[in-house]
Amino acid sequence: MTERLKQLLDGEALALPVPPPAAGAVLRQGRGLRRRHRLVVGASGVAAAVIVSGTVAALGGGDDPGRAASDAAAAPASSGAAFSYGNHVFYDGPDHEAVIDDKAVKSLYYTSAGVLVRHGDNAWSDGGGPQRFSLVTPDGDVQRLALETEETVHASDVDQPYVAYAEAVDGDLEVVVYDVTADTEEARVTVGPTTENWFPVSIDGDTVYVQDGYDNRIVAVDWRSGTSAESDVPSAWGVTEGRVGTEVDGNPAVVDAGNGEVLLTVDDPGYFNLSPDGRYAELVYEGEESVAGSQVEFEVYDVDTGSSVTFTGPAYDWGWTADGDRFHVGKNEVRTCDSATGECTTEPYAQPAIPQPPAVTETQRFPICPAELGDDCFTDNEFMENCYDNPDECEWDESTYVEEQTIELKLGGRTYES
Repeated sequence: MTERLKQLLDGEALALPVPPPAAGAVLRQGRGLRRRHRLVVGASGVAAAVIVSGTVAALGGGDDPGRAASDAAAAPASSGAAFSYGNHVFYDGPDHEAVIDDKAVKSLYYTSAGVLVRHGDNAWSDGGGPQRFSLVTPDGDVQRLALETEETVHASDVDQPYVAYAEAVDGDLEVVVYDVTADTEEARVTVGPTTENWFPVSIDGDTVYVQDGYDNRIVAVDWRSGTSAESDVPSAWGVTEGRVGTEVDGNPAVVDAGNGEVLLTVDDPGYFNLSPDGRYAELVYEGEESVAGSQVEFEVYDVDTGSSVTFTGPAYDWGWTADGDRFHVGKNEVRTCDSATGECTTEPYAQPAIPQPPAVTETQRFPICPAELGDDCFTDNEFMENCYDNPDECEWDESTYVEEQTIELKLGGRTYES
């Protein structure tokens, strides 16, 4: 859930019933979005070589003889657009379609084994119950994985058959690398004690970068050896091919994740999102989503040369292919554009005719304000954080509301988590 933050907040606000849910639930939802946005920009730095801790369990090979453990990195499985509408997934362009046996798709991840689909009971990127996974292979086979998580950030590397995430287990932060081909954990590394339960991650080759919740501590985990080191990498989010988007001297920048060298910077507001292959960076302008009814433009930069191409429309309306091209999905066509030249090709696309999903009755819990705080407790971040982190220390109220469901378009290269 970092890019297009305001769009997500606006979407959640529009979906709220009248009268709206209690302030506590709204703040809780906003908290999840806000904490992800904090990771978009940060101070550039140099990786520290301080060993923190780390144990590793090397795991491989499933019981299914049809799934072989993956031994080496490979090229992305396809170079065409990957997107979904409802539970229909289009991979390697609009001519290749697969259907996921679940209610909705949450996000898509490029891997060397195919398109990994995160799906569940609804299309929400954050929360919303269990997160299930299926792999769509280059030949269109849909393989349901045993992997299931909840309220967890995931990341993939286009050159590898893995998805990475982190979780708290008995008070310890553990990083998991999961092989989507073998359908089994490839490695699980214990990083050290944590009091958090939410961990942004990136996987880049043999390294998983993980941030320990709200703590500024970012750890670089060598998941093959099981060692971990505190790192000054500016963000645990979106590290790709040794590069990461951040902020330098108040301006958006792309820096080397290892030594902090500035590779690209511009004197404009906003922040950079890297392409899955790390070659290009889109400049997302802060507040561009709020320009109602007007046509917006954004720039895509070649990180190595600094040259740029202008694209029309909000950046969040465009996806990335695995090899760094841009694509836009309309009702009747898919337009794919070269990020270096801006030259585009179009392919016909028939949007699936999917019945509107039924409304869902949701239950929400929110803290009851103590007398000494009154209604001000809903704007008291310390109180709200403590209640959600230590629920036994607060009194709670429950209510239900009807949530209208919509059919959503999800674009490859934009995981929306985070």
